[in-house]
Amino acid sequence: MSEPIPILQVVVSTKAGGGPQHVLTVALGLRARGWRSIVAGPADGPLFERFRAAGITTERARTDRLGPRTVLRLVRLIRAHGIRLVHTHGKGAGFHGRLAARLAGVPAIHTLHGIHHERYRAPVRAVYLALERWLSRQTRVVINVSRAQEREGLALGLFSAGQSRVILNGVDVARLTASARPRGEAREALGLAAAPLVVGSVARFDEVKQLDLLVHAIAKVPALTLALIGDGPEAPRLRALAASLGVSARVRFAGERPEASTLLAAFDVFATSSRKEGLPLAVVEAMALGLPVVASDIAAHREVLGEGSMGLVPATPEAFAAALGALADDAERRTRLGAENRTRARSEFDQRSMLQALDGVYREVLGV
Repeated sequence: MSEPIPILQVVVSTKAGGGPQHVLTVALGLRARGWRSIVAGPADGPLFERFRAAGITTERARTDRLGPRTVLRLVRLIRAHGIRLVHTHGKGAGFHGRLAARLAGVPAIHTLHGIHHERYRAPVRAVYLALERWLSRQTRVVINVSRAQEREGLALGLFSAGQSRVILNGVDVARLTASARPRGEAREALGLAAAPLVVGSVARFDEVKQLDLLVHAIAKVPALTLALIGDGPEAPRLRALAASLGVSARVRFAGERPEASTLLAAFDVFATSSRKEGLPLAVVEAMALGLPVVASDIAAHREVLGEGSMGLVPATPEAFAAALGALADDAERRTRLGAENRTRARSEFDQRSMLQALDGVYREVLGV
């Protein structure tokens, strides 16, 4: 049996979130296909130790801070581990990792987990886009996690059509199902035992997620409790908003949960109000577990839920309140939408397809 081929997975964070969780899934799933992943990134969250606990070699690298030392650190890791291929995830990881790969003389591929540039001031935005275009010329393959993202990236000139591969994020349905905690236990863990109907969301507390929209919507539907799993810079503002609307008792801030997917049974409805996404892993996980989803009508959510899905609504508090209120009043409808979501997630977003496609890309780049 041939030795596993070592590849360096470079991440920008190991905090609880879709990107690091995706890399963990990839590293574990590709073992059986002959790849040995070494993960490099900052030890800034619980996923750093989870990588190690899973038997994945994990190295510290400050990819969350721009600087030449990080590039040199990654070059040393490439040489020390005999790395054949560098796979980067996220902006900081993509910058440092691709430069390091070029210096070390190994090929690089990059996954774009969303293209977020609109909030930058015009001069910064221009520099960022120019840098991404230059970095793409150092990249053998650019992986897009959704077709909508690929269209946007091509329009912005961030990569060529020949470089791009669309590989949809996938989830391990069997693991999700086996690890899901019973409804009562999940509610107890989140402090929701007394709540009759719960709308839940799992997200980084960032402005692009528009979680304030969900707080406003809940204020309009007295029958519902909102549970927000996550943390981030928007947390103080969201808490203050809940207090100002008089709904603090009905908004549960559950904090970061590295195994958030095991607690999804606590929710009656999953809600996501993002302004923009790559391909939202938490939404796919909720669907795979049979939850009805109410989502802002953006390209990524249309791709996940399907064009024309009844779960897609305009990104306004009024539209979300109407959709959530209607589901609160109709248990049969919740069950039907949940079953439709489960079928779609398990047929379109199973991790086996994702891993097979990634394996193909790795082999294509290395010619093995």
